[in-house]
Amino acid sequence: MDYPKKVSIFEVGPRDGFQNEPDFIPTEKKIEFINMLTKAGCRRIEVTSFVNPKWVPQMKDAKEVFARIEKKEGITYNALVPNMKGLELAIETGLKEVVTIMSSSESHNKKNINMTVAESLKEIEKINKVAAEHGVRVRSYIATSFGCPIEGDIPVEKVVEIASALEEYGSYEISLGDTTGMANPIQAYTVPRSVLCKVKRVSVAVHYHRSQGIEFANNLASLQAGIKVFDGAAGGLGGCPYAPGATGNTATETLVQMFERMGIATDIDVVAIKQCGEYAKRLSALCKISK
Repeated sequence: MDYPKKVSIFEVGPRDGFQNEPDFIPTEKKIEFINMLTKAGCRRIEVTSFVNPKWVPQMKDAKEVFARIEKKEGITYNALVPNMKGLELAIETGLKEVVTIMSSSESHNKKNINMTVAESLKEIEKINKVAAEHGVRVRSYIATSFGCPIEGDIPVEKVVEIASALEEYGSYEISLGDTTGMANPIQAYTVPRSVLCKVKRVSVAVHYHRSQGIEFANNLASLQAGIKVFDGAAGGLGGCPYAPGATGNTATETLVQMFERMGIATDIDVVAIKQCGEYAKRLSALCKISK
């Protein structure tokens, strides 16, 4: 089988990795972590989320974090925006790329962002329109693409239908999320493959959560399906606050090492990203000790 010579890693640690931590991580530590990721060679970093701090207090310093990180030419720093209010704050703060999120599952979507799937699609359509007017690019997550902890199996046709709508609205990249680590390697091939066969004008990524090591088999299966963009969080931290049984993300450092051993370039320094992972885990451990 022919593999690509290079893949892209989308680092979600500062946002998805930290959002579920029980204690507030000092802003200075978040900034230091993001700067470490930049120096390690991460070219795409999701640095924070413009969300109501009442629901995700960890992200209450979003503006300060983005303003104070050391930005490097050629690196994309983006943030999650769950709705139009989040987009407005991101634009005010000076971001040039944002990330939207919705679920393929009605139950999870309602619990996570308090909207129906149809309402989320309308909101993301508006976000894309306003973002384009301000020169801001939009990346979109489809959570529960491989199964829902509330509803169970999700028909692949539903995921494809949502991805097709997001492409039509203008999202430049769609990331298929395995929200609670339910995916298996067969799904990790068939779901992305089905989306790739329908969605032709935009990039497709995968976002797997930890599942006793199966997440790496899933990433490999998606690579074989034609995926070239992979989400990860240094240290393997993270998880959705509103998903029962949520697990951490695929560890970026191990993902990078896997690709490098296969002869597939990531442009990320293996040693430096491992140090980022260790730093993230130390911050997480301090949160747990304080509890």
